[in-house]
Amino acid sequence: MRDKPSFTDEVKAELANVQPARPCCQEAELAALATAFAGVADGAALRLRIPRNAVARKIVHLARTAGGRVDTLQKGSTEKRPSYQLRLTLPQGRGSADACCARAILRGAFLARGVIGNPADAYHLEMALPSGSVLLEAAATRAEVGFRRVSRRGRCVYYLKGADSISRLLRLMGANRAVMRFEHDRILRDMRGQANRRANSETANVDKQMRAALQQSAAIRRLKARDRRLLTLPAALREVAELRSTHPRASLRELADLSQLSRAAVANRLRRLLAVPI
Repeated sequence: MRDKPSFTDEVKAELANVQPARPCCQEAELAALATAFAGVADGAALRLRIPRNAVARKIVHLARTAGGRVDTLQKGSTEKRPSYQLRLTLPQGRGSADACCARAILRGAFLARGVIGNPADAYHLEMALPSGSVLLEAAATRAEVGFRRVSRRGRCVYYLKGADSISRLLRLMGANRAVMRFEHDRILRDMRGQANRRANSETANVDKQMRAALQQSAAIRRLKARDRRLLTLPAALREVAELRSTHPRASLRELADLSQLSRAAVANRLRRLLAVPI
């Protein structure tokens, strides 16, 4: 039985099928892919190892349409997930300074090194590059994407946290289906969070009421031990003491209904009971 694709797999499968129409964007995305995959120089060409079939196909397509050249393409045969060895000559251009090329660079970097958490569990997206990328940083600045940056095991990790920033980046890269899935899971997660907070609040209120009721019942028992009929107490306090003794787990609202008093009046009488010296 095949494992269910992760959200990262879904996003990359969608982005691999996004083909930029403008030559400058083709050059920019190809340059971002080559930089992120850390191609090894082989004369005027680069050797890349590509872990995904769809991404390898896209690189070949971009190279041919943008004026580059693919010299060799070999499929690895020993790994669980096939990889592809590719010898590539990049075109002369590296894209433009326009916003469209910034989006293409972000898309290429994510296709190569991006990981995104399942939106039902966490809001986290990152791209771990072999070294700091001037190309990615310049594109992020132009697109107003506020990546944070840390070093991890010799790599430079650019990451985002927060639903709004991640959803915006997915939209910029052209992952429209992923945005719909992300927002759907985000709504469900927010609803679950609200329900949990409400349930926790209600549980806390019930616990508080029970502790108060037990404290009141204990105080009344001590008073009865001193004066069995509570004759020394005012009639109003005797009435509420007997009511609490008879209904030790009742809420203030329930005691108020039984005594035909207001909730505030019952609470006030119970506070006076607790203040009676033993």
